[in-house]
Amino acid sequence: MRQTDPRRKPQHRRAAALLLLLALLLALPGAAAGAEEQRDVRTITISAVGDCTLGRNQKMIYLKSWDYYYDREGSAYFFRHVADIFRGDDLTIANLEGVLSDSARRQRYFYREKQGRVDDKTYCHLGRPAYAAVLAAGGVDAVSFANNHNIDYGLQGFTDTLDACAAAGLPAAYYDTVVRREVRGLTVGILSVDVTYCSRGTAEAYLRAGMADLNRDCDLIVACMHWGQNYLKEASSEQIALGHLCVELGADVVFGCHAHILQGVERYKGRYIFYSLGNFCYGGNQSPKDADTVIAQQTFTFADGELQLDDAVRLIPCWMSTRQDINDCSPIPVSGKDARRVLRKINKRSEAFGLRFDSEGRPDVLPAEDTALPPPPAADEPLRPERVPAIIRTLLGVEDPEPGGGPALDLPNVSGTVSKEKITQP
Repeated sequence: MRQTDPRRKPQHRRAAALLLLLALLLALPGAAAGAEEQRDVRTITISAVGDCTLGRNQKMIYLKSWDYYYDREGSAYFFRHVADIFRGDDLTIANLEGVLSDSARRQRYFYREKQGRVDDKTYCHLGRPAYAAVLAAGGVDAVSFANNHNIDYGLQGFTDTLDACAAAGLPAAYYDTVVRREVRGLTVGILSVDVTYCSRGTAEAYLRAGMADLNRDCDLIVACMHWGQNYLKEASSEQIALGHLCVELGADVVFGCHAHILQGVERYKGRYIFYSLGNFCYGGNQSPKDADTVIAQQTFTFADGELQLDDAVRLIPCWMSTRQDINDCSPIPVSGKDARRVLRKINKRSEAFGLRFDSEGRPDVLPAEDTALPPPPAADEPLRPERVPAIIRTLLGVEDPEPGGGPALDLPNVSGTVSKEKITQP
């Protein structure tokens, strides 16, 4: 049997002591930070909120409206309870649900491509161009603008809103106009697509084109989807299919709007899909059916440029108004039993996805799943979108891409009672 040389024992002991000392040094906070600094670790926190309608629709009176509160309380009034949350993150996105214009005329009829018919434009939301600055001052950094109210005041209203957002420093994503923001040295891409007025095929075409463009150079991609049916508590099969498609095409998170109420949340392939964030700062209804809403937050971690899949998600329960008897258009976070009630509502609507949030609004029960995805397709050339996309001209029945109208398109002969010529009439 091999014998250990007793003369080597002190050397072994000294070596062991040195190894122990090294381990202790590495365990110190400073040493751990030094080791971490060798890896390039960065985090980006993104917040998203639902429908923001800055103004009122044509059927509402001035008293107690969004306009009334703006004139009486000033621009800081609306986001006073949430601005600190938005300013504390890296990027806040809101769905701008309405038009900002001083001169546009209300759109009376439009072509509903999804159903293939001409319809009345029942509710038209309008605010002043100065209102865009309310979002920016409140901590909102970008808006999604592909929705069913961006044509409420025709082409003039559509382009006036883009001008108002630009003047306020708010980039707007809509259809094939995508947004890129540099955050902590990383590029975040934002895409916005509607599938309430648009047909499924049109929506998918914009989705695929926009995602392929963002996949060229973005580190993180946010898909904002305007979909589903008003006041439907559960996500529809179309929403689920499109939400999955967003992820498969490269989206790292999906934020949904349109239902005017909260819907469930799904974790698909390790990415979160928020099917409906409800209303937020919403001037389109003075007595909404449901005032519950949330701020959806997710923190994304990159290590050496690679996104790490985790569950750093938080739902912040809110009401869209500080009052319950009337909508005062000033959303506010809630706590205690009110927060628990909002989270219970989301948990109930997320049951089908096996997902649950704890009392702090963080994921509690996570479904087991395969997170592997093939590399998403990337375009060879960048998108070159028109300021007024083709779908807007189709919905409005005009060929001229600039405000001022144009000849009616040859729309399908459908069973609607309104003739296609009436689309462009004042």
